[in-house]
Amino acid sequence: MSTSIFSSVHNKQKVILIGDEQNSRQSLQHFLTGQGFDISSIGDEQKFLDEINSTPYEVAILDCTLTNTDGVALTRYLRTHTPMRIIILSNRLSSHDPIEGYLSGADLYIEKPVDFPVLAAALNSMLKRCSESQRFLDTCAIKSSHAWILCKANRELIAPDKTRISLTTKEYLFLSRLANATSDVVKRTDLLDILGYEQNEYGHKRLETLVYRIRRKSRQTEFFPLITHHGCE
Repeated sequence: MSTSIFSSVHNKQKVILIGDEQNSRQSLQHFLTGQGFDISSIGDEQKFLDEINSTPYEVAILDCTLTNTDGVALTRYLRTHTPMRIIILSNRLSSHDPIEGYLSGADLYIEKPVDFPVLAAALNSMLKRCSESQRFLDTCAIKSSHAWILCKANRELIAPDKTRISLTTKEYLFLSRLANATSDVVKRTDLLDILGYEQNEYGHKRLETLVYRIRRKSRQTEFFPLITHHGCE
């Protein structure tokens, strides 16, 4: 029987673990669940990517003994395409491994064998900072009566009327690109690139589907400030 060492674990914030060693992965998941964390475990890279593109997660734990993927490449993908915090668990093969892990975008690099309580403490600290960031954004949303808020902490779009719209990873990246644009029009090619979509007809259809999905989600709110400009490449 496991007893949590934490007085307050941030249960609403989801954590995902990927690793191809089933026994190790299940043991870690069992321990962290016993500590009060909301954690999902996946052993397949494609299923992992499908999951994070459809469900918001705050932290990804990567067991880099993965046989079917390069852990560094996966870390770079997560850093580029998601707002998640990233923890790498790895057998250190050389002195350059931790450096490469951090340069690829990891927030924390932990050598195996993993000290489970230490990992749990680090995870709790990360989620606490996420929670504090969310409280700050909630305060901003309450004070602002006319602004749309794109919330990174839990990937929500908050309308001026305080309606909250949950976003997938791709939807968040799309809106983030628009929010950070320096001009009124963002080219399709730029959007396809940031989303990781193909620069062809299939990629354009995927982009149109994503925009349609966002518009459907925003129907419950007042006017949604997303305008399509035709004839712009």
